[in-house]
Amino acid sequence: MKILLLGATGRTGIHIIKESIKRGHNISAIARNPEKLKDFEIEITEGTPYDYDTVEKAITGCDAVINTLNVSRKSDNPWASLTAPKDLISRSASNAIKAMEKAGTDRFVALSTIGAGRSWQSTPWILKFIVSISNFKYAFRDHGRQEKLLEKSSLRYTICRAPMLSAKINNTGAVATPEGEKPASMYLSRNSAAEFFMKIIEDGEYIRETISLSNRPE
Repeated sequence: MKILLLGATGRTGIHIIKESIKRGHNISAIARNPEKLKDFEIEITEGTPYDYDTVEKAITGCDAVINTLNVSRKSDNPWASLTAPKDLISRSASNAIKAMEKAGTDRFVALSTIGAGRSWQSTPWILKFIVSISNFKYAFRDHGRQEKLLEKSSLRYTICRAPMLSAKINNTGAVATPEGEKPASMYLSRNSAAEFFMKIIEDGEYIRETISLSNRPE
């Protein structure tokens, strides 16, 4: 299986590359700086998923798309200035949807966030406050735009809303919770996300569903 990965050089993207290689799959990645991916035997298209022609080129022969993009900032500080366009997630998703429809590819897995889209209504007020006064808001808004694009499409999508993402390795696996239900925890390791994404693509699970994704409480 060949997968187009949007966000391949990001902290979650690297785990997805490693997991896909371990499972015997091929990755097509888009990178402005291909040198960042030189340690992996994958297909790389130089450019950005913000550009449609780049996405159309990279999706050739792919069976699925995973989008882990975020509206990144200079640091993890909520008030740090942005280093990406405010609509990077949704525009890249829009480009992918268009290219997928043209190529006949229909499986899309999106990494979103708890608090995006409809889940904003049930978000704790303190998080709402922090998001609204910081640069977090741009990512939350754009994740919501991506969710709407996918729901309006004919694709076999899965939207995975994550809580706090962590670089800490967790071997207990991710737990999927139906939309509207409380997640198992407010923590998700990036390696668990990668394992889950690959599994549901392989097994054809959670088609046209929006779920919360987290690790089991420790």
